[in-house]
Amino acid sequence: MKLTIDFSPLYKAIAPLGAVVTSFTITKRSDPIQDVARDLVKGKVLGEDIELDEIDGSNGVLIYEGYQVMLYIPDQGNAIDSALVDGKGKGVKRVHVAECRTIIEMRDKGRFHNRYVVTSRIDGKFSVFGQSYTSSKTLEGESDLSPCINCMKELNVEGYLEKRYQNQRDFIASFSYGRLFESYSSYFKTMPIASADYYSGGYTSNWASISSDLRNELDYTCEHCGIFLKDHKKLLHAHHVNGNKADNKRENLRALCADCHKKQPHHGHLYVSNEDTLVINRLRREQGKIDPFNYDHLIRYADSAFDGLLSKCKANRVPCGELGVIDNLSGKLVSLDLCWKSKKVAVVVKNEHKSLLRNHGWTVFSVYDAINCFSDFQNIVR
Repeated sequence: MKLTIDFSPLYKAIAPLGAVVTSFTITKRSDPIQDVARDLVKGKVLGEDIELDEIDGSNGVLIYEGYQVMLYIPDQGNAIDSALVDGKGKGVKRVHVAECRTIIEMRDKGRFHNRYVVTSRIDGKFSVFGQSYTSSKTLEGESDLSPCINCMKELNVEGYLEKRYQNQRDFIASFSYGRLFESYSSYFKTMPIASADYYSGGYTSNWASISSDLRNELDYTCEHCGIFLKDHKKLLHAHHVNGNKADNKRENLRALCADCHKKQPHHGHLYVSNEDTLVINRLRREQGKIDPFNYDHLIRYADSAFDGLLSKCKANRVPCGELGVIDNLSGKLVSLDLCWKSKKVAVVVKNEHKSLLRNHGWTVFSVYDAINCFSDFQNIVR
């Protein structure tokens, strides 16, 4: 049996490195991971295709089989007229992206009264239907639904809690689900399959040699943060400043580490694993590229999943934490995403690090717990 496999995510991941891509086929291979990803973009019904206890919210964001997901109610009832005109209007049901009070209540009761759909579609459009209040007809279409306000507070998305009321309203009005998924991508296997209109091609046939020459010219040094990556060459990318991958003029090219590359405008789709972020921050620390007393440095270089916590820490004048710290735990070296070493307090992404650190006297939080138990967290850190 011959199957056609979509390798575009692989091509997208390696293209910044200047890797040479050739066409090939694989026989007798299934791809259940790709199937799960595509099904989640289409949407799966909670209680039929997916059970609530299969969705993990322990890290704040909602996770199903390693993928970030959202829950929403397609049936907008009499609010369908409003939903189709403006999904952010009054009375329109919202989208849950985190372990908020609504999700917790559903878990506590072991049931839910509405037909929720579980999805990872990130273009901000959701399939909805309902009975028109004005015509009594059943209407259906797509709507740009708003995120749940409680979810925004639980995660402190992009410093939501520190914003003024009008700024909060403006933030919700222009909210990007894609940007949210990009911020928390280190928790997951990969980014969701992009919407159909996204295409990552466009590199010229000689891009491999151009990319290699650029990185060699700069001695494998990131032009943004200054990190030296000669021993970790795969973590240095070649970046097109204007976004046009066919424009290879030298003034349009920059050599950027994977973390700086991902954080460029419109580059959040570039997946960088938590492991790679930890390596980059360890090297930044060793090479003196991070000022440990500068919150702007901390926010700029930390994993983007920490933005909400760091915004809250800065607003409350919590002492600066440290990035790139490694602790030797009985012969096992563990990298810490963010820590206050003198207090033995750490905030980590990987669950497997939590118990190990706690067994060696560390107080450990997830980002979600640190935000939602902030009084206890900051008391320990101070």
